[in-house]
Amino acid sequence: MNAMSRWCLLVVMLFLVPRHCWAQNANQGGGQNNGGNNQNAGGIAIDTQGVLSLVEVDGTNQTLDAKRRLAVSRNRPAGDLNRRSKLRFVSLVALEREIDQRLARKEAIPDDLFYLAGLQRIDQLFAFPAEHDLVIAGPADGFLADPVGRMVGIESGHPTLRLDDLVVALRTVRTSRQLGCSIDPVPERIAELQKFIRQGGPATADEVVARFEQMDDILGLQNIRIDGVPPDSHFATAFVEADYRMKRIASGLENPQVKGLKSHLSMIGAKGNTMQRWWFVPAYDRVARSEDGLAYQLSGPRARLLTEEEVTDASGKRSSSSTINRSAQAFAKQFSDAFPRLAERAPVFGELQNLIDWTVVAALLLNEKLAERVEWDQSLFLDDTRMSYPKFDVPKQVPSHVSYKRSGAMVVGLVSGGVVLNPRDAYEHARTLAQGEELQAARKKATDANRPAAHPWWWDAE
Repeated sequence: MNAMSRWCLLVVMLFLVPRHCWAQNANQGGGQNNGGNNQNAGGIAIDTQGVLSLVEVDGTNQTLDAKRRLAVSRNRPAGDLNRRSKLRFVSLVALEREIDQRLARKEAIPDDLFYLAGLQRIDQLFAFPAEHDLVIAGPADGFLADPVGRMVGIESGHPTLRLDDLVVALRTVRTSRQLGCSIDPVPERIAELQKFIRQGGPATADEVVARFEQMDDILGLQNIRIDGVPPDSHFATAFVEADYRMKRIASGLENPQVKGLKSHLSMIGAKGNTMQRWWFVPAYDRVARSEDGLAYQLSGPRARLLTEEEVTDASGKRSSSSTINRSAQAFAKQFSDAFPRLAERAPVFGELQNLIDWTVVAALLLNEKLAERVEWDQSLFLDDTRMSYPKFDVPKQVPSHVSYKRSGAMVVGLVSGGVVLNPRDAYEHARTLAQGEELQAARKKATDANRPAAHPWWWDAE
């Protein structure tokens, strides 16, 4: 048997866990109350060297968690926070004011504030200059921690929006042209791998499998780069986790059980050695704006996957290729088409949707001068000395892993890429000046609903 009678796909994977919890101000550590602010970031672990490993959650655990959430939903305690809402409003100005008061009293930030009253998506943004207020709105639910510590809706299972992600988004869009991450192999190790492949000769089936394991060792650890956001923030770890899980799905190492979504491993043919790059970008069907610029509607999947093929030289340096990999394009399209359903099933991709929403909202506030129009200086949210964020171990590297299938030739596919968000352009390409009357009606609904005295910073439309 020839050593080239198999092909493999080499991929990276990862997940993350926090180092410590929310720091309330520059002089105070993160000691939270016994709420859930210090829950794990997601399904990854990071050792002291910054190397990532996967926290396994099998299908049985996911099924049991769904049953657990169903039981909780049927027996949830009375209270409006635990009630699922099709449209919940959150005042960003009043939210900041409430947190400021608690910090002044040296109180911990409770879960209802940290998780924005269970808000799970941002569908609308309204500015009220006369009332000096900015309001976001979307579906909401009561929430609890899932098996890896991620806070999710009791009924929907979708991750809640997080206060620390809001703070990071508001701060970074002012200074960063691009937010995101990338996971990439080390050039010298790529060159060594290419040399190893060229040396291949006749081999038995067992010897071919052993060669795959050697490739794993040759590639070693792959590097993680984080752009634009603090590398020790939840924002960064969620970026990396989403990128890692996408690569696992592409390689066939993980099956999310989403109809119509196949791995790239199952689609690729015998083509020779390739290096494929996939990366997430923002994707909205539209971002509608009222004519007066005081109301906005966000709709669409929030993210899509792009791809390009790369080539490497003898030193392992990568560059874009002029060729088109049709199977990679097909995978990117089907992944993008399935992304809304995937986000419902895999909470990490729901978190990516949330991060993109925060990025777009922060960009709107900055580019449309909405904060100035309502005279909101964001003095607490923009001040890292008064309000820090939960710190996580910084993800730096992840081991390579090999996946392969039988084919007429061996194809070594190195998967790189990540998440790329341009905060100032994230909404520009999809924006339309349309539906003014509909948006104004939605804006009026926000003002007509009664704000409960117990929590004037959030309220429901019903």
